[in-house]
Amino acid sequence: MTFQNKDEAAKVVGGLSDPSKMPCYGYSLPASECKTGSKIAAANPNSICGKCYAKKYRYMWRPIQKAMRNRLRSLYQPHWSEAMVFVMRGWKYFRWHDSGDIQSVRHLRNIVRVCRKTPDTKHWLPTREYKFVADFIASGEKIPDNLTIRLSASQFDGKPPEMMAKQLGVCVSGASKTEYNCPASHQSNACGDCRMCWDRNEFRVIYKKH
Repeated sequence: MTFQNKDEAAKVVGGLSDPSKMPCYGYSLPASECKTGSKIAAANPNSICGKCYAKKYRYMWRPIQKAMRNRLRSLYQPHWSEAMVFVMRGWKYFRWHDSGDIQSVRHLRNIVRVCRKTPDTKHWLPTREYKFVADFIASGEKIPDNLTIRLSASQFDGKPPEMMAKQLGVCVSGASKTEYNCPASHQSNACGDCRMCWDRNEFRVIYKKH
């Protein structure tokens, strides 16, 4: 499929999100549709997923909820990956899922396809869908060098699955006293010049509750 402009391609994927914290655009899905996150929240309302920032504030505004639902419905459209590639031409960074998470191995495979076709863009994908990532790797697929996948802890001050992350060749986010701490809380809740989340050489990044 040939796209005439970015607006046309954006319609195919349901548009993009523009999280104020980020130095780039993102792609958000409804937090209520997180496969693992929803189970964690139901089992423990005081968990990270139970207190999810994407279930309050502006994320709950009707137009934003509608936009996220549109993106969810678009995920398996025939030209989804192609449209995403067209939309992010010339971008240096991209954030996957400032709300929501991977929906399936097929979904992850489509994201990887986008990353491979945008080698000049650095992609960051935090996730609690460990099994989807493990199954993707087990199928013989490789994670592109420009994609940083971070397996996230499920509890406040909880330890992320470090052993699994190292076996899969991905990174983590979770409690630690010695690893890199996200500086956003000290700089107006924004990334500023920091790009550690996109850095595959930074194994662990710790985020404060927000």
